[in-house]
Amino acid sequence: MGRMQPIWLPPSVGIGVRFDDRVTSVVKNFAPQAKIVHFDIDPAEVNKNVRADLRVVGDLRWSLPLLNEKTTRRSAAEWREGIAAWNECVQMWKREKPLTYAQTSGKIMPQTVIEKVSQLTQENTVIVTDVGQHQMWVAQYYNFVRERSYITSGGLGTMGYGLPAAIGAQMSLPDKNVVLFTGDGSIMMNCQELATVADNNLPLKIFVMNNEVLGMVHQWQRMFYGQRYSHSSIKGKTDFVKLAEAMGVPGLRVTQPDKLDAVLEKALNMSGPVLVDILLPPTEDVLPMVPPGGRLDQMLLGGMS
Repeated sequence: MGRMQPIWLPPSVGIGVRFDDRVTSVVKNFAPQAKIVHFDIDPAEVNKNVRADLRVVGDLRWSLPLLNEKTTRRSAAEWREGIAAWNECVQMWKREKPLTYAQTSGKIMPQTVIEKVSQLTQENTVIVTDVGQHQMWVAQYYNFVRERSYITSGGLGTMGYGLPAAIGAQMSLPDKNVVLFTGDGSIMMNCQELATVADNNLPLKIFVMNNEVLGMVHQWQRMFYGQRYSHSSIKGKTDFVKLAEAMGVPGLRVTQPDKLDAVLEKALNMSGPVLVDILLPPTEDVLPMVPPGGRLDQMLLGGMS
């Protein structure tokens, strides 16, 4: 993907963000054409990493309403006209490099799992994720149609976030369906809380995306460190079905693509909790991604495994 041709862009607004290196990579190459507006209550965060063109220091409870008041002075038509060139540029990128993935014969693809669950769930579903590859695949391939229906830690969490978050979501939203996507590494951080799920008969649907590796770490070691794997292989010796059943939660397993639809439908139609162990290939990557030290326009689109 080449550099974007200069066009008029609306200001990029950062609200309570740190502009850490996971976002910017090399700071001097970060969004060189952008005009950055930074809202933050902590003055120490402003201009710490990225130079802001406009700085608003204060509580968002008063600063965001003022921003909304100013922006609504322009009509929707004026805003659309102002960003028309940018929207066309984005649509061109989507046409040239659409978000897609390749099927591996005889293997269940993680993207397929998420697409299928998206098709089978209803609008009143809340999706929760743990941390890792599955977190990013859900953001890419689940078709969200309602606001406040995706609970994830973003860049602030750690493995083990998902199950407690899903329990909290289900307890606070008893009339909604709650689905948790977690990894075979993440679920082991606090799998004992499956007993809490069973004790309270919470109808959580838990999908373990089991690729027998710590996915994101394994991907980086394969792509950027010459396949020198260090402590990222899990070996796959934990039986998640037996583990769930020992805690009082029914367990299912699917290993073949032709069985996936039936198992997913069965799980989602169960009235109580269920854990589904889904065996996935360990070398499937999250793409696109930006390599270490790269610019955003140098993202990798494939071909690195």
